[in-house]
Amino acid sequence: MTVQARFISGDLGGRLRDGAYELPDGATVKSLIEAARAEAGIDLTEQQMDNFVLVYDNSPAGFDTILSDGGKLRVMFKILGG
Repeated sequence: MTVQARFISGDLGGRLRDGAYELPDGATVKSLIEAARAEAGIDLTEQQMDNFVLVYDNSPAGFDTILSDGGKLRVMFKILGG
């Protein structure tokens, strides 16, 4: 199946590829992020992953959200401030 991904983060921008990812049926959000990470040859820390905001097909998502063919995932960073 093909899923479109967009990584919106100054920290990750340009490091993880926006665009189509080919994944097996039943793949999850975490599977897609792992595929993008492996392709880019980078490590993501637990802290980075904990600060992701995930939106799949215009609805909030989690790492265990199951993806479907033609779906669209946006990965953003939480805005933290003080």
